[in-house]
Amino acid sequence: MATNRTNYVSRASDQRYRHLFEYMPICIFVADLTVTPAVIMEVNRRTELVYGYTAAELVGNSSNYLVPEESRTSVQDILQRVQQGETVTAEITNRRRDGTIFPVRVVATLDPTDSSRMFATVEDITAEKQRRSEAEAIEAERIRIAHEIHDGVAQSLAGLRFKSALWSHQADSAPPPMRAALDEMRDVLNTAIADIRRAIFALRPMDLEVLGFFPALTQLVTDFGDQNQLAARLDVSGQHDILPAVYELPLSRIIQEGLNNIGHHAHASSARVCLNVDAARGVAVSVRDNGRGFDPSQFGSADHAGHFGLRQMRERILDLGGTLDIRSAIGQGTELLITLPPVVQEVNHAAD
Repeated sequence: MATNRTNYVSRASDQRYRHLFEYMPICIFVADLTVTPAVIMEVNRRTELVYGYTAAELVGNSSNYLVPEESRTSVQDILQRVQQGETVTAEITNRRRDGTIFPVRVVATLDPTDSSRMFATVEDITAEKQRRSEAEAIEAERIRIAHEIHDGVAQSLAGLRFKSALWSHQADSAPPPMRAALDEMRDVLNTAIADIRRAIFALRPMDLEVLGFFPALTQLVTDFGDQNQLAARLDVSGQHDILPAVYELPLSRIIQEGLNNIGHHAHASSARVCLNVDAARGVAVSVRDNGRGFDPSQFGSADHAGHFGLRQMRERILDLGGTLDIRSAIGQGTELLITLPPVVQEVNHAAD
């Protein structure tokens, strides 16, 4: 009786594994590592849909069968590292049956029950790469504009402010209306220069590649506090090491836009950014200030009254499938609550 029960449980477990293998929304390969190049032993249904081949056509072919010439060296490197016991994540290109080349993310590892075999998941990242390219183009344009403002208008205004200070010093004997006009011009210049500095701050990129996302975010918040002469603080919690790389640039821009909005409108003495990353619930961000606040019911008209940044922020968040909630009241500060979908949803979206 016990033997029958054990056999039943074993068969049920095998069926669950087979169902999971076949219907996972991502391509799965099992490869034989005892030959060079490795030979495909098994694929799931998603692989057939993505590549356009049947499982029968793929099984028995080498791992190079779906790989264009320019990626074969990379594939060989992946296979060698896997054979040494590594779990490898890499981005390469693959080829469909119709000949089209497309970018993929590969995660490959040894079969824990048989070191002669390799498991590999392959994810089509065409949409992700396109989003990255668009984001990179936007970043390049922002950098160009920031440099032009800094080297052009900002320098001209700074020079004019210096000259106005000299004129004010030399106008001690001038009529009072002239001195008042010079003082007013100097105030206008100071305001314009402060606005331009905020614009440059909003345009400049965070140095994500050199510093990494969280150190760069810390520097951004610190620099914002120093520039605006207020107490700025960053709190990070949760599983921040699982933050999807695809979220880093949009998040940096969303937070930067939120801070810039505080510097431009809030008249605050403190600002706080809270970031929480959770594998199940996703990413949650709060950007809060203790400034003058506003009426959120007037958000639509606020766009035209200087709060265009909030509309841009909302568009960015919606593009990522997230939400933006604005909590504010006159005289009670403002809090922006941003949520982005969990990692699992992001992976499945890219796979589909």
